[in-house]
Amino acid sequence: MRETRVAHRYAHALFQVAINREIVDMMASELFQLRSFAEKDGHFLQFLEAPQILREDKAKLIKTLFATRLSQPMVSFILLLIEKNRIEFLAEIAREFEELLENYRDIIKARVTTAVPVDDKFKELLRIKLERLTGKKIEVIHRIDREIIGGIVVQLNFKVIDRSVRYELESLRHDLMSLKVY
Repeated sequence: MRETRVAHRYAHALFQVAINREIVDMMASELFQLRSFAEKDGHFLQFLEAPQILREDKAKLIKTLFATRLSQPMVSFILLLIEKNRIEFLAEIAREFEELLENYRDIIKARVTTAVPVDDKFKELLRIKLERLTGKKIEVIHRIDREIIGGIVVQLNFKVIDRSVRYELESLRHDLMSLKVY
């Protein structure tokens, strides 16, 4: 819970700075690149989180590594996270920022699960139908899960449309088990 509040607060502050300076796309790109870098190199975040290393040394590393690669507002943001001992929340802040960005752009990510691969034409038709249904731009993220047996599962934010064979079989099993035979 604490992580969510901290990430929420910092992501909102960063997003507000990006909007005020009209650099939302640039800040998003840099933040996501930084998150990716931190995920690939575990030693980077370990170094920045280590309490035995002086903040000055951490700041020096950030300035050396990113002064020419990232914008000044992003470097300042990273330095603030280090100063406030919040660098450990970088991934959560990036996720929260991504949600803010999607809302700002009026985009919803549709997580689509099928048992077998589907072609691009199917994904495009599904995207168009979902855009009509929601009135928002849809980004389809497809994954394959053979466990659903067949059909499709679509997750839009907190709404799930489950038309999988597995779900239908479970529903049928539940209905049959609840029948009372006299």
